[in-house]
Amino acid sequence: MSKKIFALTLSTMILALCFSAHAQQAKSYRVGVLVVGSSDIPQIKGLRDGLKELGYIQGKNLALDVSAKDTYEELRPLVKSYKEKKVDAMVTVGGTATGVVKEIAPEIPTVFVFGSDPVQAGFVKSIARPETNFTGLTTRTGPEIEGKRLELFHEAVPTMRRVTVLYNARGENPGHMVNLEVLRKVGPTLGLKLHEKPIKVAGDVDDSLRSISKETTDGIFVISASIFRSRFDKIAAVAIQKKLAVMGTAASHVTEDGALLLYDSDRYRIGHRLAWYVDRILKGTKPQDLPVEAPTYFQLMINLKTAKQIGLTIPPNVLVRADKVIR
Repeated sequence: MSKKIFALTLSTMILALCFSAHAQQAKSYRVGVLVVGSSDIPQIKGLRDGLKELGYIQGKNLALDVSAKDTYEELRPLVKSYKEKKVDAMVTVGGTATGVVKEIAPEIPTVFVFGSDPVQAGFVKSIARPETNFTGLTTRTGPEIEGKRLELFHEAVPTMRRVTVLYNARGENPGHMVNLEVLRKVGPTLGLKLHEKPIKVAGDVDDSLRSISKETTDGIFVISASIFRSRFDKIAAVAIQKKLAVMGTAASHVTEDGALLLYDSDRYRIGHRLAWYVDRILKGTKPQDLPVEAPTYFQLMINLKTAKQIGLTIPPNVLVRADKVIR
C-alpha cells in the first residue's frame, strides 16, 4: 500500500512540476523600447539577437515593442501608454529617453544604454549598487573618452587647427556639457580652436552646416547624442562636399554615411548585453541589484574612400592602429 501511495505522490509531483514549467513557458512578457531616430541601430539588433538566444520569441513569450520617434516630445505619450499597459520592463537608448521614463513612470524596471555618467544624471545612486529602478550599460568609460576621440581626430588630420563641435544643448542630460568641457580643456593642448555649435532641435544641424566652410573650419566633431542620429548622413554628405573631415559617433557613420573615422565602443555588443539585463529583470531580479556596466571593447575605424574624396592622406601611424579600414 505504501508503494502505491509513494507512486501516486511521485506522479502528482511530476505533474505539478510539468504544469509549472508549462505555465512559465506560456507566460508572455511585455517590454517597451524607446529610441530617438531610427531603430535600425546596432544596439537594437544586439538586443533582439540576445533575447532570441536567451529563449525569448517575439509573439510567443515576448512582446517587444520598439518605438522609434523623431523627437523627444513624442516619447512622453509613449511612456504614458507603457505605464497604462503595465509593461514588465523598459529599455531606453539615450539619456533623454531614460529621463522621460524617470519623470513619468519610475516604477517600471528600466534598462538603459547611453554615453554619460548615470550617477551624475541622477538615474542611479552608484555604479555598483544602483539603488533605483534603473540600471544598464554606458557606451563610454567616462567623459575623458571625448578627449581621446579629439586626439585621434587631430592625429588623422595633422593640419587641423579649427574644429567645429556639434553638441546637444537641450539641457535634459548634463553629460553633454561635461563632454563639451573635456573638449574645451583638451583642444588647446592640441593646438586646436573649437567653434561650438549648440543643437537643440534637428533643424539646427542644417543651419550649422550652412554656416561652415573650408575657410572657417578644418573638420566637424560631433559629440554623441540621439538628436544627431537622423541627420548624420547629411552631416557627412555636406562635409565631403565641402572637403571637410568628420568624426563619427557610430560605426554606420563611417561604413554607410561616409564619415572619415570613428573611435567608439562596439554598440552591437552593448545591445547584446542589454538582453542579459532584461532577462534577469523578467526573471525577478531587481534593477537595484544589477551593477551598471561600462564597455571593455573599443574600435577605431577609418574610411579611406572619404579621405581620398576630401584630399586627405591618413598618416601611416594612425592607419596601422585601425581595427577596420574602408577602402
